[in-house]
Amino acid sequence: MKSIQRVVAFVLVVLSLISSSTTPVIAASENFDISLTSTYTVDAVGVTKVTHDFNITNTEPTIFLTQYALRTSYPDLKNVIVRYQNEVLIPNVVQDETSTSIAINFPDEVVGEGKTRSFIIEYTNTNLATLAGEVLELHVPELSEAAEYTKHTAIIKVPEKYGYPPRITPEPTTVATTDGQFVLQFDNLNGADISAIFGNTQTYGLTLRYQLENTTSGTALAQIALPPDTAFQTIHIYDIDPQPESLKTDADGNWIATYQIAPTSATNVYVTAAARVQLEPITTRPLPTPTQKMLAEDQYWEVQAPLIQDFARKFKTPLDIYTHVVSSLSYNSADLSAGVSRQGAVQAFAQPEQAVCQEFSDTFIAIARAASIPARRNVGYGYAENNQLRPSSYQGDLLHAWPEYWNQEKQLWIPVDPTWGNTTGGIDYFSQFDLNHIVFAINGESSTTPYPAGSYKNVSNETTQDVDVSFAQEFPEVEPSLSIRAVPKKVFGIPLPGIMNVTIRNNTGRAWYNVAVQVRTDDPSSTIQFVQNAQIPILLPYEQRIKTVTAYQPGITLPKEIEVTPAYTVQGATYDHQKIIITTGPQIVEYITDQTVILALAGGSVFLTLVAGSLLVLRQRR
Repeated sequence: MKSIQRVVAFVLVVLSLISSSTTPVIAASENFDISLTSTYTVDAVGVTKVTHDFNITNTEPTIFLTQYALRTSYPDLKNVIVRYQNEVLIPNVVQDETSTSIAINFPDEVVGEGKTRSFIIEYTNTNLATLAGEVLELHVPELSEAAEYTKHTAIIKVPEKYGYPPRITPEPTTVATTDGQFVLQFDNLNGADISAIFGNTQTYGLTLRYQLENTTSGTALAQIALPPDTAFQTIHIYDIDPQPESLKTDADGNWIATYQIAPTSATNVYVTAAARVQLEPITTRPLPTPTQKMLAEDQYWEVQAPLIQDFARKFKTPLDIYTHVVSSLSYNSADLSAGVSRQGAVQAFAQPEQAVCQEFSDTFIAIARAASIPARRNVGYGYAENNQLRPSSYQGDLLHAWPEYWNQEKQLWIPVDPTWGNTTGGIDYFSQFDLNHIVFAINGESSTTPYPAGSYKNVSNETTQDVDVSFAQEFPEVEPSLSIRAVPKKVFGIPLPGIMNVTIRNNTGRAWYNVAVQVRTDDPSSTIQFVQNAQIPILLPYEQRIKTVTAYQPGITLPKEIEVTPAYTVQGATYDHQKIIITTGPQIVEYITDQTVILALAGGSVFLTLVAGSLLVLRQRR
């Protein structure tokens, strides 16, 4: 007779966010069929109970299993137990700083071809799911040794209130609701990871401080970047204290506020705002398209370097570039509180073990630009409950940086995060972005500026915390509200009848897009028109714009006061403003622009004679 062989199969099972795999040694996999059903039950606070139900069947008559070992990459698993034949076995649990090992000694022998040993390993894992505000995220990475399993089924259970996730990959085989739980089942995963986000939007409250200092003996201008709208983010500003001298957008879509700082003085600017981040892009919002500078070389983005050019020839698509960066660099998890030196793309590949989020971003951007794909950098806040899995390492309140590339087909900037793709062991941050990234500033035309909130610090206050982010219950819904005021235009103090400065001010903390302003009158003899285009592509929160309007009557007539009704159209809706009084002029003002009036008065070729109640007369100097 053949002797019975007792085999100790030491099987490493790594089920985690970092490296989720169940790996039998080769000898064991040749002698057993392994069927696994993994159930992930998420409770109301985001804690996941994990149950691995193993059925290991002998494929040889003389070989059987006596021991099993499971090793996870989490050091903080709780409530570890093993259930076997209606009994609870006490495993040998060993934890260190990076992992937990669970060793099982079976009390009996299961011998014979076709015989099956069934057992369950249970534990609690606080890192698989993240409950952020009202949004639940669950990431179960791929099983790297899935080929060793005859069958693998995964079941996800979440509280029924979350409903079906708007973003999930792969699609579940079945969906059901049972006992107040939403249940998704995935059959024959074949090594695929599972990523699900339960919730479409996330709302944050922002409290920001910008420390501005002028150490010179003259008045200085200082500019700061306020968190802007993007395709995936909407900002509502409750207050800016003090109000800036001016607001404008730049080529990257940043919101730039300008301040005058008195000599040898300091000013703190306080901003309170709300940010709503969403999964699907706002396609109706006009956003900046790439400029040539967003393909160019810049400091930290060495597009022309031979190494970068070589990579661009090998990796021609954004996904190829993302995958290469994730697999080539290793995150430096050393203490970053003392600050880190930004390396740039070339140096990052020379020291791949020293990368932080800046290097992951810079390398992606440099290779993408070398491959003729416009790319730029976002800097802002990355929410994470586990800073080892999802670290933030941008200097200045330890913010986060991630790249985005221009998708020509979608006409959209697409954000990706190779840093978190690396630190989470391969969770998809290319095609499955999340609701945890808030943009504070965009660097496209420059690799360094503008600086994000958290980077504006006085020398004496370098260690202060200037960024506070919290979850908000709701995002304010407001209607457009603009105020319109008209006053006679003056040149060198002289009012010009029939030429008005019309000031349009946004009274809300929201930016409005494609604002069309009209001024109409019921006076049939008067004509009103804007000298410049009355369309405003974007009106920032509390921003004001000045447009020149001419109001005239046919022929040579005396000035006349008329009542007009300003109106503005935003998002397809038209709003009437309260009526205002303006003064008309002669028809000749139709042909006068701001520039011609200023040049005429400054150059001396034309002069204006204005007497109270008289006409505007232009005379050629003799």
